[in-house]
Amino acid sequence: MKTVLLPVKDFANAKQRLASRLDPPARAGLARSMCLDVLNTLARTRVPNRVVVFTAADEVIQMARPLGFDVVLEKAVDGHSAAVNHMVSELLSSSSRILSIASDLPRLVPSEIDFVLDAATEPITLIPSRDWTGTNGALFISPARIVMEYGEGSFRRHLSKAAAAGHRADVMNLPGIAFDIDTPEDLDLFLDDPRRDSETWRYLTNHQ
Repeated sequence: MKTVLLPVKDFANAKQRLASRLDPPARAGLARSMCLDVLNTLARTRVPNRVVVFTAADEVIQMARPLGFDVVLEKAVDGHSAAVNHMVSELLSSSSRILSIASDLPRLVPSEIDFVLDAATEPITLIPSRDWTGTNGALFISPARIVMEYGEGSFRRHLSKAAAAGHRADVMNLPGIAFDIDTPEDLDLFLDDPRRDSETWRYLTNHQ
């Protein structure tokens, strides 16, 4: 079974690094719109046998269920990262491969998801963010896995963890998965070359 895991945090405190450009409600709205773009993209993929949305946010649950996705309620007793890693471990027991992706990818296209799930051959495949500091996607072929982290510097840490665990790791640079909106620079890049059929673009045209 080929599974996509989409962890989604509550939008209320999202995108703090955009505080100089967007107020808290606008940042939450942007995060919500990007998540909806990712959900809509996943609904158009052909390869995944299962999409699991992992969240504690009621509004995310309401967004995901009409698309036919499985929703697992996050109970982050030890924090979000620990909860996601526990979820990966559980899913690997019933999946041949798992792709965990970020929820803030306004340029994501179905073909990238399908390609990663089909083409990956190494035990671990990492997909970096546009600036090669973060990790926007990670694929594990069972039973291989590493403990995932989030934020700047996670990409190199994940490479080091894979090597330390004795797992070969491939790197795929895919533009749709690589592009997230975390900083004012990211925001400007998207506005300069928007994906005009996206929820993100529609939202930003009304909140800039």
